[in-house]
Amino acid sequence: MKFKITSAFAAACLLGASVGTPALAQTELTMWGMGECPPASCIEAALVAAFEEANPDIKIKLIQQPTDAYFTSLLAQSVIRRGPDIAVMWAGSFLDQFKPYMVDLHTVLTDEIVASVNGIQFFSEGYDSANAIYAAPYTAQWYNGFYNKQAFAEAGISELPTTWDELEAASAALADKGYVPIIQGASGGRATFAAWQDWSYNAAAVPLAEWGKLVSGDMPYSDPRIIANLKRWNKLFVDGAYNKDAYNFPEPMDAFIAGKAGMFLASGSWQATKLTAAMGDNVGVIIPPFSETPQKALVSFVGGGYAVMNYSSNVEAASKFADFVLSDAGQTVIARFDAPTRAGFSTNNAMLDELAEMSAKPDVVIYPMFDNFMQGPVTDTMSRYIPQVLVGQATAEAALQAMDDTVASLPAEEKPPLSFGGH
Repeated sequence: MKFKITSAFAAACLLGASVGTPALAQTELTMWGMGECPPASCIEAALVAAFEEANPDIKIKLIQQPTDAYFTSLLAQSVIRRGPDIAVMWAGSFLDQFKPYMVDLHTVLTDEIVASVNGIQFFSEGYDSANAIYAAPYTAQWYNGFYNKQAFAEAGISELPTTWDELEAASAALADKGYVPIIQGASGGRATFAAWQDWSYNAAAVPLAEWGKLVSGDMPYSDPRIIANLKRWNKLFVDGAYNKDAYNFPEPMDAFIAGKAGMFLASGSWQATKLTAAMGDNVGVIIPPFSETPQKALVSFVGGGYAVMNYSSNVEAASKFADFVLSDAGQTVIARFDAPTRAGFSTNNAMLDELAEMSAKPDVVIYPMFDNFMQGPVTDTMSRYIPQVLVGQATAEAALQAMDDTVASLPAEEKPPLSFGGH
């Protein structure tokens, strides 16, 4: 049976629909994150949820991209102006190629907020926040290692090693108790382990004031001091301090959490929350003691930032997210997972607090994360050869010479003078 809908009935239906709560119009944004995003430890997901609650008219679709291909994919999509509205960005030279596609966040950030953010200059034009700011930094981070306190106690290690010799002795003691002294391996789908952390501490054999000369090509990477450090690093592997499959062992962090290893040195502060949740008080912070004399270098740098892409059709809405990240509400969310970039927000993680305390010590030399300033081709060469040095597939001399050859092949405009200061 068919029913005839009268005009009066139709009008009544329309009237009834209008008296309810109107649907809220939403602006839909996409945001690219990098790497894995575990529900219990994903800053991006937590920030998006908090932002959407505060801005119910804006919806953000978070898309996690593989780390290794992230910048290549982002650049390719940005060139054709089809990338995300918001993208995770790294500081230093990583952002140089994206400058034509990023919004200057001075449009939404107050001068007061800008002045309160640690490391924002490294996301700025000329490393000066008075110029264009290309991303809102969301964490302070460190390259550091972790150690298993129970394993150290069983091995009779009462003090953390601070030199190569002490590290060798500690590794031998751990091996005697059945532990893998230092666990190493690939993660996140990589073919080999990421050498960024190990490289920064090996390169700290050169004073901070000279690091800029390495990047600019005014001093060779094949410096005798770096060669000597890499040889000591390889000696650890030869002597059994590392697992035999260190080059590509899958998921070393899981093995560390399972209590199979005494140390996991190629890591960083962003893992502190996960490790605390898994190991409780049995995990502590250790700085890779890749030094002939007691280690004074501490590698610390602003972590990722959120950039608003200028080809977005919703720049105003996307910029609100960047503003939210640096607001009190955003920093409070970040502090649940990592060290925020503004002071005054408790992290509730003893290891993060310890790293912050280390950074403030007068005898500690703060080095930036070296890979944030290396040219892309040089980073690729380093990532290819330095892992081979550890496991003896390449000599220190050959690996560093390959890096020097890559620097020499770069055009002059990609090797500007660079100063890190330091002493």
